[in-house]
Amino acid sequence: MKKYVGLILAIIIVIDVVVSFISNRKVENVFGVDMNVWLYRFLWSGLAFLLVKGFIEGLKENNTNQK
Repeated sequence: MKKYVGLILAIIIVIDVVVSFISNRKVENVFGVDMNVWLYRFLWSGLAFLLVKGFIEGLKENNTNQK
């Protein structure tokens, strides 16, 4: 279950970024700080990429250990 947490968070982040395109705002509020929507999308997309990358590396590591 622990290895799937990163994947679940990445999916939630991707949904949030997609919703940010639909809502058409100029500024997003992140932890009480107003942020340009493009910077917001870039940072969250980068985090989602890193989470998915870690998940895939974990799967590859697990597959090599099983052989």
